Amino acid sequence: MNLSLPAGALGLFLGPNGAGKTTTLRLLAGLEAPDSGTFTLLGRAPHPALRREVAFTLEEPRFYPHLSLLDNLRVVAGYRGLRRAGVWAAGALERVGLRESAHRAFGRCSLGMRQRLYLASTLTPDLRLLLLDEPTNGLDVEGREALWSVLTRLRDDGVSLLVSTHQVLEAERSADHLSVLHGGRSVFDGPLSALQAQRRLVLQVPDPAQTALALQAHGHATQSGRGAGELVVQAAPAQAAQVLGLLSTLNLPVYGSRPEDLEELYWRIKDAS
Repeated sequence: MNLSLPAGALGLFLGPNGAGKTTTLRLLAGLEAPDSGTFTLLGRAPHPALRREVAFTLEEPRFYPHLSLLDNLRVVAGYRGLRRAGVWAAGALERVGLRESAHRAFGRCSLGMRQRLYLASTLTPDLRLLLLDEPTNGLDVEGREALWSVLTRLRDDGVSLLVSTHQVLEAERSADHLSVLHGGRSVFDGPLSALQAQRRLVLQVPDPAQTALALQAHGHATQSGRGAGELVVQAAPAQAAQVLGLLSTLNLPVYGSRPEDLEELYWRIKDAS
């Protein structure tokens, strides 16, 4: 596989269960050794010195339940030899939106707050690359929104992020880069905009078979959509007016039209691999 992430980008790492996403992240984090092949982090071969610049959240967050969020981060600062532990801990909580909860015991926090504390624990002064494996798993809508907001701010602060996730549609709003893994190999790796440019037109129609025949007769290839009554037309969303005008001329009703979303694009490139 080939995988790249531009500096300062928020990259999505997608793939079905068993594709190798977690294994890849563990290799990059130095938790497992590769059988073959090479990789670089921040343009350099893996080296212990990179631990100050590369961080990861690959498991469930584990902290002392009886200690406050602030005190837990002070412990982390001690482990890492960070100076001015209290100042760093308070600043890290501020960056993840937990300043008001600094004195709450970790054991009394929601899963979303725990995940944000986990993120805060990685925010060392030299951090340049952050690897995250399914950070939104188990979170409710509010928790996911808060976490993506934090990740976007980190990207804007110059941190590069590679995020494995199943929340495709939710993540699309924040991402710059996309890597898709299937069967242990890369099937897409590039700017998210390059994939979005391949979007096709999706129609909601009462009779997909009849509409498909009519469109095919006028040179438009089609295929069944993923939802009931959906028909995917080999046409860019910008051509919607032309396609809808043709169907109106043919007296074929259309209930709605939209561009393919990222999840549909993901399944298309995966199925084609």
